Amino acid sequence: MTLAGLSSFSIVMPAFNVIEQRGEVVFRETLESIAASCYYLQRTYPQPLSGELIIVSDGSTDATCAVATAAWPQVVPLQLIGLPTNRGIAAARNIGVRFAKGEVIFFCDADDLYRPEHLFLALSILNQPLPEPYSSSAAPTYFGAVRTGIYCRDRLHPYWHKTLEQTLVLNLAVRREVHEFIGGFPEDDVFRQFRFGAEDAAYAHWLRQFCYTAHLEQQTVEYRRFANSFFDRQLAKFQAAPGTVTLPVDVVEQQHQQQIAEIMTTRFGNYRNS
Repeated sequence: MTLAGLSSFSIVMPAFNVIEQRGEVVFRETLESIAASCYYLQRTYPQPLSGELIIVSDGSTDATCAVATAAWPQVVPLQLIGLPTNRGIAAARNIGVRFAKGEVIFFCDADDLYRPEHLFLALSILNQPLPEPYSSSAAPTYFGAVRTGIYCRDRLHPYWHKTLEQTLVLNLAVRREVHEFIGGFPEDDVFRQFRFGAEDAAYAHWLRQFCYTAHLEQQTVEYRRFANSFFDRQLAKFQAAPGTVTLPVDVVEQQHQQQIAEIMTTRFGNYRNS
């Protein structure tokens, strides 16, 4: 295996009242899955790597911080950041990255799961030179990010399953400099106001414009559905063929969609003009 210079990673997890909303069992399952992936990486990777888990408690008022401290087995160091007020998932992730020491950033929400091979496979790909035909004298010599496959217990239409794999950040590993270059996740209020969420979609859109992303079909993470989550609210659409199910959107939400589209385009234009 020909290795590049990447030798550190950070896993960023935003968490807001996860014990109250999902239950302690769910949170512990998430932590255990990340720990198992760290153990697998340490046993299998051909060179030493330093890692960390960063949990950003986004104004939590329940036992999220206490459970995290008690449940994490310290296979890699835990950095717990407590925000005094709820800032939203985008701000929590961005703050986590700012505190991160790793060259590669992973993301995991407090109710999803890693499979053991997730960290190993993503880091192995990022540490490889770009294959033909990507490599050229005018292009980067490495992938800026990698996406893996996502397992969902719910049966989804193949089109929407692939869309989720290209949009979510659960299955993403991204070089820190790439995250910083695109400006991180959007923290504009409209993203928090929009019922279906769009932070991941905006981030994925900007990411596609500015780096090569490797795609691995193997499913290395599990996206779990819970009542009234963004996933749950759109399940009917995700299970049907594209265009056959239209979710009701009121006038205010239409305005939100328009504002979000403008923000996505404006930032993209700013990059192109810089």
